[in-house]
Amino acid sequence: MGAVPESSTPRRFNLTMLNAAYDAFRRDMARMSAAAADAAPEPGRVARGWAMFRRHWLAQEAAEQRALWAVMRGRERPAVFEALELRAFRVVPLLDGVDAALEHGDRRALCQYARALPAAVSDLLDYKETEMLPLIHRVLTPFEWGTFDVEMRRELGMRGLASFVPWLLDGAPDATARAVMRLLPPPFRVLYRARWLPRYRRRERWAVPAS
Repeated sequence: MGAVPESSTPRRFNLTMLNAAYDAFRRDMARMSAAAADAAPEPGRVARGWAMFRRHWLAQEAAEQRALWAVMRGRERPAVFEALELRAFRVVPLLDGVDAALEHGDRRALCQYARALPAAVSDLLDYKETEMLPLIHRVLTPFEWGTFDVEMRRELGMRGLASFVPWLLDGAPDATARAVMRLLPPPFRVLYRARWLPRYRRRERWAVPAS
């Protein structure tokens, strides 16, 4: 989101939403680790925040793949994308493992996956930040970068956006929150303060605070 070039020479795009999303994913992984810190974590302490993380993770991955990586492929070395895919593939079975552990109330399995998943997520996000995001400025045209905003909104839908924005800003630094809010149309800012944030606080945030 926020597909606005910061300058024309060299081309720079506003990656505020991408950076904020990556920080939010790391935050959720820290909270999962905190919830699963004991030998047999209570699945109910993880389930609510997990559903939110999983929903936004899958939406982000799908939008990035269609609007960014698939467009950029062929313009850079294949090894860059092969390394990205390898890291992304490592995350998939861990997501499925957490789902299964929660479904069956398997505390031991949940503890194992809650330790392995944050490391895999962090590895993928670190790679994107160091290797992929710099390529966006060099490889994509303004129109192509703008399609990411379209794809992300399509993935979320209006209802999803109502949960995405407060999730994104949960615990975010003030500077990040201000930057994100500047990218939202004024009616969405009103909705965020009046409806989206109160609803999120009532029923959708993680049950366990970050340590």
